[in-house]
Amino acid sequence: MRDSYLLDSSAIYPLLDYLEATDTEKIHILRLTLYEIGNIIWKEHYLFKRIKDAEKTCILFHKFLSSLRILEDPPMNESMKIAVNRGLSFYDACYIAASEKHGLTLVSNDSKILKNSSAISFNDFRERTR
Repeated sequence: MRDSYLLDSSAIYPLLDYLEATDTEKIHILRLTLYEIGNIIWKEHYLFKRIKDAEKTCILFHKFLSSLRILEDPPMNESMKIAVNRGLSFYDACYIAASEKHGLTLVSNDSKILKNSSAISFNDFRERTR
């Protein structure tokens, strides 16, 4: 999918500042991303007390994320092979496996993903999509 991107959860929040200038038809996420964002909202609410209404925040994010193209998560064995071979978490390996399978450019701000794959940073994504 030429000029299409798979964003991991670390690239979702920065995207919010550029939504009006971004072609969301070219943005893909994994189903896993919904749960990772949910966990971030929970942490921000329960542990750090930075979000007052976790349920409302979750509803807003779900509405936004559901507007993007949601890919099925890759097969577990493919993700595990990448995780073991590259020394990454299983979650990180899922994004790499999906991006490679679908020919998408992975966008991440995670240093381990950037080091162990052909992923680009969110800033590089912004430069490419201006």
